[in-house]
Amino acid sequence: MAEASGIFYSLPEVWDFCLEKIYDKEKYVKGLISILGQRGITSRSKILDAGCGSGFPSLDLVSRGFDVAGADKSSEMIRQIRLNAKKRGLAIPAVHVMWSDLSRRFKPIFGAAYCRGNSLIYAASWEQNWIVPGRSREEIQKAIKNFYAVLKPKGLLYLDVTSKDEKPHKEIIGTVKTAHGDVEIEWAVQHDAKNKIRTWSILLAFPSTGEKKIYRSYSYLIDHAELVSFCREAGFKGIEQYVKVPGERNYSVFIGHK
Repeated sequence: MAEASGIFYSLPEVWDFCLEKIYDKEKYVKGLISILGQRGITSRSKILDAGCGSGFPSLDLVSRGFDVAGADKSSEMIRQIRLNAKKRGLAIPAVHVMWSDLSRRFKPIFGAAYCRGNSLIYAASWEQNWIVPGRSREEIQKAIKNFYAVLKPKGLLYLDVTSKDEKPHKEIIGTVKTAHGDVEIEWAVQHDAKNKIRTWSILLAFPSTGEKKIYRSYSYLIDHAELVSFCREAGFKGIEQYVKVPGERNYSVFIGHK
């Protein structure tokens, strides 16, 4: 949580602010529907958003008639997607569950599952101020095995992770309007290649007060060959690498088939 003159923003709310700036939402949703449709996934398919976060793009798919269920390891994110769904007059089943427990919660009923928004790399470290890379690696492997387990035969998994072109950098994301005034967003990414740690810091600046607040998150700095290896070990076949999704300009996309 962060505070500026009595104003509080949860991490899910901050992520919603960022989404408004880093995506052309309409273009991405259309691109995602196209990519899924080319692989046989339609509005008649059952889809699992394994890291549903605050609801993008699943609420957009639901609004277009898709059958999507949400799951997230963060109770705060589940709270946020439910709030966002209510604001839009939508209904989506969304459950708080660890990825390592997905196969206990769901039978293999899904034609497709996706874990996007670079969520996978936070398998053991989201909302924590520390990371143990070895444990994160293990939890990522468990997550992918559970994604496989909840898919129907011939189901597909859509994953995105840190872009292959990402370098340590700082970036001005932009200014968003909130109920409490303008908030300026900047973020910074650092790589510790030796210890396999990626640090992502979001800086919020409040022009009206001059205050600044930092949200810092640690994740596993995954190698793409490593990711593909994890998917194959879980049983996925025909893994498509660096899939071009219209509207996705932030992360590298991989698609595996059961």
